[in-house]
Amino acid sequence: MRTRSMLLLVVSMCVLAGIAQAQFYFGANLGFRAYALKGAYKVTQQGNQTFVGNVADAGKTGFNFGVTAGYQVLPASVAGGWYKLDVNLDATYTSVAMLEKGFDNVNGSGQFAASGLSGGSTSIFSFDIMPIHRLSFPSFKLLSPYAGLGLGINVMSTKDITVAPPSTPGTLTGNSETKMGLLIFYGVVFRATDMIQPFLQFKHLIPFGDLTEFTQSYQATGGQAGGTQTLIFAIQDVPSYFNISGGVRIVL
Repeated sequence: MRTRSMLLLVVSMCVLAGIAQAQFYFGANLGFRAYALKGAYKVTQQGNQTFVGNVADAGKTGFNFGVTAGYQVLPASVAGGWYKLDVNLDATYTSVAMLEKGFDNVNGSGQFAASGLSGGSTSIFSFDIMPIHRLSFPSFKLLSPYAGLGLGINVMSTKDITVAPPSTPGTLTGNSETKMGLLIFYGVVFRATDMIQPFLQFKHLIPFGDLTEFTQSYQATGGQAGGTQTLIFAIQDVPSYFNISGGVRIVL
């Protein structure tokens, strides 16, 4: 029992020592994201597949912004202080019109609007879990390059689509999905001061899965026949992306 208590005390002291060496930080970032989404365009009505179009290129680009938070683990004796480990979480927001791009790619330029459709952009909240392996140069502290592999979690929510003539008036209800993928990232932290540390970052998301659904139902209006029915627009692929962003860490 005494030996177990001593062991618990030693482990607790090591954990507290590690926390004492950690530097917590938070910050903000702004960037540009290029999404790739290319696959067969599918339309399913009332559970029955009614149309499979040609391969649709629904890739879009857009700005992203968000916040970053984490802590820098500062091992005193690892590699002479050259190596640092940051445990980081990025949370960002992007909005892109993938459904409209895919629809126009299959049916012809401008056909999304010509068919009486409007709206339907997809909002994407990204939560990136990033263990950052970073080099720190004791004699040159201005630059600290880093790289790593992480997990990207993307909550995709497509807004409702308004349907007007020449189609039957109504509303296409948007769909929400959570997509995950392998995140490859690299960049550099600039040490302006001990507290203010700007950074430049690059990310590549390699997604898991093989289908992205944008809608889930259709509600006709004006007394039209049909009422509510399932109507799923989908692309047989999951968005990947390349992202370049910059921001600043405030180290506490």
